[in-house]
Amino acid sequence: MKDYFKSPPFFITIGILLLVGIIYYFSKDKYYIEYTDSSQIKIINKWPLPRVLEEVSAIAYLDNERVACVQDEVGDIFIYNLVSEQIENRINFAKDDDFEGLTMVKNKAYVLRSDGNIFRVEDITVKNPKVEKFETGLSYKYDFEGLCYDQKNNRLLVAAKSYGPNNDDRFKPVFAFNLRTNKIEKEPAFKLNYDNPVFEGLDAAGDEKVFRTSEINIHPKTGQIYMLDGVIGKLLILDEKWNAQDLYIFNPDDFPQPEGITFSPEGKMLISNEGEWDPANILEVELKGPPKEKPTIETEQATP
Repeated sequence: MKDYFKSPPFFITIGILLLVGIIYYFSKDKYYIEYTDSSQIKIINKWPLPRVLEEVSAIAYLDNERVACVQDEVGDIFIYNLVSEQIENRINFAKDDDFEGLTMVKNKAYVLRSDGNIFRVEDITVKNPKVEKFETGLSYKYDFEGLCYDQKNNRLLVAAKSYGPNNDDRFKPVFAFNLRTNKIEKEPAFKLNYDNPVFEGLDAAGDEKVFRTSEINIHPKTGQIYMLDGVIGKLLILDEKWNAQDLYIFNPDDFPQPEGITFSPEGKMLISNEGEWDPANILEVELKGPPKEKPTIETEQATP
């Protein structure tokens, strides 16, 4: 036995363990995070998604029984029935690629690709609907993941996960896509900065990791803006003027990778999670109140 500890297999085993440990250390998020108390976040319903939606990246409410979904490797819109828990329709709109955002404007579906380009599906209720692609000219380095319809301003909001081409900017932008002109506005509608008191205590992660937007949406009743972080699950709520109000930090046991958020017209909130050890899912979530005292915060907003 003593000879084993001097043998080549022993040293090979030790080397492999050290290598795995080093890879894990440098790849994980190396900071402690305290989750919002579970009494503030109530899961009302849970729907497991089929394997084809294991990497569900966005969802959009259709009616009391149906939700539209996209996943980040397939150029299809999936119509998922919440009652039967089955996919009832599948609409192809593009070749397989990296699709991250989805929103509805009546029967029209808009799908966001990670490079910032947008696909419009004219009517998801008909067979073989017309599809149009809009080149926005935005940099793929932004790694776009969030898309929603801003009815009040007749535009889409397009949210970036990363800093983009100029890392010195130190903010992650939300751009506006004008639905009258079908053009992206050059200046961001909003700049998410990290010297914001709402992120206090998360700065140990480094600015880039404080919040990595995976989705954006607008509450139909309050007009508040909801932004998700799918890496370390968080929900940031801002008012209509983009002032941060609340930050919820999700327990990964319940929200392993929140990538999609949508609302019913009455304000019922649904959040989708990509699958990890368990199947991907859609959760109906109710927030019980602010997780902490609301800070007085100023945010930087682009000049109209």
